[in-house]
Amino acid sequence: MQNISKKRNYKLTRNTARIRTGSVWPNYLLACVFFVSIGFACTYYYVDGGKSINFLLKIDELQQYNAKQEKELLELKLELQMSQISYEKISKGLKEAKEENTNLKESILFYEKVVGKRK
Repeated sequence: MQNISKKRNYKLTRNTARIRTGSVWPNYLLACVFFVSIGFACTYYYVDGGKSINFLLKIDELQQYNAKQEKELLELKLELQMSQISYEKISKGLKEAKEENTNLKESILFYEKVVGKRK
């Protein structure tokens, strides 16, 4: 019996459980916002405060400039090809004219020999 009375006595004298009646979710929300802001700050620090975005913008600008230069190069190549074609046509025409001129000079020399020189 004495054993039972000790158990009863222990149950009566032990500490009672504390029950919280307030809500805990605002504390969790505050902790979540704090850690997310720390994450954003670390990310901002590691990407050099937006310098990497400027670097990407510079790359895009250089690519656009490169495309513009390639377009100008293509136009110049086409112009060069057109001038080469016209040069070839002119040189061919000049060559034909020289050949015709030499043929005519030969004909004139032949007729001068046959008829004689005019004074």
